Amino acid sequence: MPLPRPLCTRVSREVESELERVFLEQQWTPSEGLRRILLEWLAAERFPQIEFRETRAGRRAALRGGPEVWEVAAAAGPGRAMSAAVGQRFAGTRTEALEEALAYAKQYPTQIDPIVAREERLARA
Repeated sequence: MPLPRPLCTRVSREVESELERVFLEQQWTPSEGLRRILLEWLAAERFPQIEFRETRAGRRAALRGGPEVWEVAAAAGPGRAMSAAVGQRFAGTRTEALEEALAYAKQYPTQIDPIVAREERLARA
């Protein structure tokens, strides 16, 4: 895999100050912070019903006003396919939103699968 290319840009002092505040809050380096912000923005553009929430366990993808993506993915099982069981489990959530959560889980398994595995281990304990 080739090394990532540096990306240079100019930002106003106001934007720079806001970025520094976020980086400090999240304990991110500037490079890590910019990568994470860009990846979240790109994901939100592709999956408009997804938002990112700060939880006790870290920053996680969730449906706007709904469950976290890992919860929907866990209910769907390894195939990450929509089913009547998923619809029943999240009865107050639109089917389109649930399908988008599953599509997100398929697109970003390295973010979702470890959370599902951890939660399943904790449930068995």
